[in-house]
Amino acid sequence: MRVALFFDGKNYWSGWRCRASGTSVDLAKLSKWVVAKAGGSRFVGSFYYTGIETGEAAETEQQKNLARFLATVELLPGFFVRRFERVARRIRCRQCSCETSFTQEKEVDTSMVADMLRMAAVDAFDVLVLVSGDADLTPAVEGVQSLGKQVFVASWAGEGLSKRIRRAAFDHINLIEGITDFAALNQSAPSPLQAGGDARGVNLSGEDAFLAALREAELHFSPSGYVGMHHFINAWKSPHLVSNLQVRHRILESLICSGRVEKYIVDGEKQAIRVAAPPQHTTG
Repeated sequence: MRVALFFDGKNYWSGWRCRASGTSVDLAKLSKWVVAKAGGSRFVGSFYYTGIETGEAAETEQQKNLARFLATVELLPGFFVRRFERVARRIRCRQCSCETSFTQEKEVDTSMVADMLRMAAVDAFDVLVLVSGDADLTPAVEGVQSLGKQVFVASWAGEGLSKRIRRAAFDHINLIEGITDFAALNQSAPSPLQAGGDARGVNLSGEDAFLAALREAELHFSPSGYVGMHHFINAWKSPHLVSNLQVRHRILESLICSGRVEKYIVDGEKQAIRVAAPPQHTTG
C-alpha cells in the first residue's frame, strides 16, 4: 500500500503546540510511523503546505525561524514544501472606527484540495493521510475516497479535529501515540518549536527533556526524600516537561523499558522513580 502525507502546516503546528509542546519532532521518523499506522508498506511523499509573510513582516525572528525550518524540511527525502504568501487584511471597528491590520493565509486549502484530488486521479497513492482537522477540507477527503482511495486524518490527540472531517475519513491517527518513536534525537532536527520561536527555547528530545526534569526533582528532594511517580507525572512543574500528561506517561514507559529510568517501591506501597545509574563496564 502506497501512502502519501499532506500536512496543513498551521493546523499541524498549533496542535503540536497545545498537546506536545517541548518535544521536538523528527518529521522523517513521524512520516515513517504514520505510514505504518495507516497499514502502508511504501512512503511516496510528504507535502507540507503553509503561509509565509512577505516584505517587512518576513524579517521578524519568528518568520526567519520558519524559513529555516521549511528549508530544512524540503531537504528531507520525499518531502515537498508549498509556500503561499499571506495576504494583508484590514478590519474597521464599528464602534470606534479604528482599523486593525493583519495577514491571512490564502490559497493553502484550495491548493491542498486540488493536489490531493489530482494525485488521487492519476493513481499516485493508495492511502492518503491528511495531517489536519480543518472542516473545510472535508469535501477533498470525500472526493479522494470517491476515487477509490482510503483517507486517514491525523492530529495531536484530536486537537483542532472537526467532527465533520472525522466522520468523513476512513479513520483517525493520534500522533501522540507515536511521539516516543519519532522524537528528535538531536537539537538540529526540524521541529515546529524552531519554526514557532517558542520563548522557552526548549529543544531537547522528549526523553532527554524528561530526564533533565527528573534530575531536577531528585536534587529538590535530596538527600532524604524521593520522587513519587504519581506526583512527578501529574504535578511536577518544569520547563523541560510537556504539559500533556498522556505524553509524560508514554515517555516514562519508554525510559523504563530502555533502562534509563528505574521504578521502585517506597514504604511498601508508594511508587517512586529515579534516573538509572549508567552500567558499569569492567575489563579483564
